[in-house]
Amino acid sequence: MVRIWSELPGARIKEQVADALTALWLLFWGSIAAQLFVLLAGFAEAGRAVRGGGQTMVDAGRNLGDGLAGIPLVGPGLRDLARNAFTGAGTPIADFGTSMEQFILVVAAVLTLLLVLVTIGPWIQRYLPWRMERLARMRAGHRAIRVASQLWPALRGERLDEILAMRAVARLDYPTLLSFTPDPLGDFATRRYDRLARAELASVGLRPPATRHADSSSGRDAGLLSSDSLERATNI
Repeated sequence: MVRIWSELPGARIKEQVADALTALWLLFWGSIAAQLFVLLAGFAEAGRAVRGGGQTMVDAGRNLGDGLAGIPLVGPGLRDLARNAFTGAGTPIADFGTSMEQFILVVAAVLTLLLVLVTIGPWIQRYLPWRMERLARMRAGHRAIRVASQLWPALRGERLDEILAMRAVARLDYPTLLSFTPDPLGDFATRRYDRLARAELASVGLRPPATRHADSSSGRDAGLLSSDSLERATNI
């Protein structure tokens, strides 16, 4: 199964809220940007009208030349004269209309892009690295811990707890460790690994098995996980 959110409730809610807000932000400003482009691009109709006027003038000269071509003797000369005159007058107008249309479309695209960069760019710049880092950390932790423990039975149970506890003591800061156990070093020295293992699992967004060391953890209320400690560990 593809994992995109942490297993811990607090971390998962935080990620889901961030994902939903990002989607809404993109939809809102994407819609505004699309409407802005359509509005500005509508002014290109003036350029199309100018281009159409110039082309109409060229067509009128061609039609007039065809009518004059039937005059005996001077018809061909009048035809060429009419065509050249109207073409010389209409072509610059048509070219100007085309240039105007292209300029307006370029301006519309640039302004729309600037709006997207100003509104969506900073949000994505903050959201994407944060989200990708959490996703990569959670998936890597799942692969290294859960998948490995399924492939190698020797890594299950207390042996896995010992490895996780060793990593937690070496990697996590003291405030995070103290949020899971009042005596992290004492727990490690006396081989009470369950709470330290929970801290390490929480740091990668993984939930400990519900049946993990139910007997050994009874009576130690200070070691129960709180949502604050779980969330704090996932931010390490």
